This record gives sequence, C-alpha cells and structure tokens, in this order.
Amino acid sequence: MKRYVFAGFAFCFVVGFQNCSRSQFSDVNSSNALSNPTEVTPAGKINVSQTEILEVPESAYLESQLELAIRASKPTSTFAAHHLEIDVKTGVVHVVDQNNEDVSGVQYCLSLSDLNELHTILDSSKVCEDNAVVDEQIVCTADYKFPYAKLHFAESQLSLGESMSGCRKGPDLCGEGKDMLQGFLAHVQSSLASKKCEFKVVQQ
Repeated sequence: MKRYVFAGFAFCFVVGFQNCSRSQFSDVNSSNALSNPTEVTPAGKINVSQTEILEVPESAYLESQLELAIRASKPTSTFAAHHLEIDVKTGVVHVVDQNNEDVSGVQYCLSLSDLNELHTILDSSKVCEDNAVVDEQIVCTADYKFPYAKLHFAESQLSLGESMSGCRKGPDLCGEGKDMLQGFLAHVQSSLASKKCEFKVVQQ
C-alpha cells in the first residue's frame, strides 16, 4: 500500500503544475491566507464505501496515456478531452469522451489486487470538509483547482480536491485516505497500457 503514497506525491506534483499553468489571477497579499492551517471535520453523511463509479477527470497527463490507444481505435477521429470511469464493483475502466459516451474499442480492466486495493481505500476512508473561517480582510487568490477524482453514488456525486480560491478548499478524503487514493489513481494512469481487458466488457 505504501507504493501508492509515493505515487501520490508524484501525481500531486503533475496535477499541481497543471493547475498553476491554468491560473490567471493571483495576489501576493494572499500568502497569509494560504499559510493558515485549515480546520477539517468529517462529513458524516457521506459513505465513501458506497461509491459506484470512480471518475478520473481529464488532464494533459491522462490524455498522453490514452492518445495512442484512441488513435489506434479511431484513426480518423479528432482527438478530444477524455476521462476515465472506474466501475468499483467490476474493476472495468471505461474511457469516456466529452459527449459522455464510451470510446469504442478502448477499455481497461483492473487486476484483482488493484480492485481489492481500491475497495480497501474506499471502505476505510471518510470525507472531510473545510470549516475554516476566512478573514474578510484577506485577499484570496482566484485560482481554480481542478478535482483529482469524482465519486459517483447512486443518486449523487462528489468532487475531491476541488477549490475555487486559495482561501477555501473543497471536500476531500480525510488524512491518509487522500494520499492513498491519489497514489492509486497515479498508478492506474501510468500503467494503463498494461491493463487492456482480455475481452470486451459491455455496460448494462
């Protein structure tokens, strides 16, 4: 399990760099707001173990991992943004385009050990939300931070790690759960080529 923690640090570095490159607004006076620790409390109403689909949002890194497989499947298609949807029950990883449709001929499957690892992470994790009181006199950055994952439940979904400014963080997994999930997703994305399914799995 420790390997996912180390992979998570690398994943955070890549995603963090991408978020920085996308930001357009900042203020040097916001450093005080960023240096203050935030208080987080468990969001008890959210049962992470009930996650049905784990979504890996689009990113430049994910696109680089998918491009060859997608072009091999659709040589004449225009390459566009894609995300992954991992079926938590079966371990099937669907590649979904910007129209929210599965990319035909491109599908991956988690190994049994990977799937068990994912279940362990989700079953042991809780969601925390930022309850820090923001000083109205502090000028916050307007940098938007993209979520690193989305949890899909039967009737709702939750973005993890998303934030609208430097002063307010969105909900995320508490403590070690965040590092473990980020590390797991980094592992999945970096090894997609080796996770091709042996047979086509049809979504019901």
